[in-house]
Amino acid sequence: MTTALWNDLAPAPRPAGWGAATHVAVGLWRIADPRGVVVGHVRAIATEGGWRFAAERFHTATGGFRRLGEFWSSADALECLRYAR
Repeated sequence: MTTALWNDLAPAPRPAGWGAATHVAVGLWRIADPRGVVVGHVRAIATEGGWRFAAERFHTATGGFRRLGEFWSSADALECLRYAR
């Protein structure tokens, strides 16, 4: 079972040369491409086994975010956002 992180101990994601991560809330980062276009969010999740990172994208039709997947590394969550456009 996973629970949302309510403190700020999560390691920040680092887009590897293709964009920028902006800390927007506790355990949540906004990810933008090199042009500054927001591509989604990476959310840190605390689990018993360590940190998980969820890639989330805004869904216009519902007005909410959809989770694309959960990963054991922030790099994998970033790659999911990068290539799932």
